[in-house]
Amino acid sequence: MSGERTARRPLRPARRHVEGRPFTPAPFVSIPHTRSHDAYGTMGYAGYAPGHKVQIATTLQQLLKLIKSDATLATMEKLTRNSAQAPGEEKFRKIRLTNEKIAAVITNVDGAVEAMCEMGWVKEADGEFLVLPPAKSVSMREVREIDDARRALKKWEGEELKRRIAARNKANACPDKARLLAEMAADRAEQKARGPVTQGSVAAPLSDKSLADRMQTATGVGCCGSSGGG
Repeated sequence: MSGERTARRPLRPARRHVEGRPFTPAPFVSIPHTRSHDAYGTMGYAGYAPGHKVQIATTLQQLLKLIKSDATLATMEKLTRNSAQAPGEEKFRKIRLTNEKIAAVITNVDGAVEAMCEMGWVKEADGEFLVLPPAKSVSMREVREIDDARRALKKWEGEELKRRIAARNKANACPDKARLLAEMAADRAEQKARGPVTQGSVAAPLSDKSLADRMQTATGVGCCGSSGGG
């Protein structure tokens, strides 16, 4: 048996069908190509991931961002809140622009009157009043927009304060440090002007005198005395 070669039995193909039923391959379905497979579809708009929504500021948000006075935004918030909570009160639907306090925080502030008009207020022909027409009304949505603008303004003011402090500290830096840095820069410029060192150091020649002749004793320098100290 050891010397005889036996023929290998052929491998049986894998059974992919139920015994007794004819094998039917699955039909090939071609999936149509869509833009989701493209690089642009994967990246999305402006490089954002798919599903990211780009928030575009409204006209009111842009006008509120131009106002750099918290007192102005606080007054606008109070006027808008009063009208939103009591829309039937006529005293909350009319603002005298010539009033001294209103003029200081709204009338004479860039973007304030324009923001009020964007919310629905109308400036009368004589320019003395801002009125909210009967067909118009404001809501707490506008109040929240003003609140958001106030928070953004406080954040911006904090960042501006940090920048001013950093600039002042840089201007008032230690004068000795500035002087040392200037001297180091001058030394580097001088060394660069002289060029690289091409010659090594040279040892000074020694004298022809012998070592014994160059040595001095205490007697030679005039230091003498008895051993007993007397």
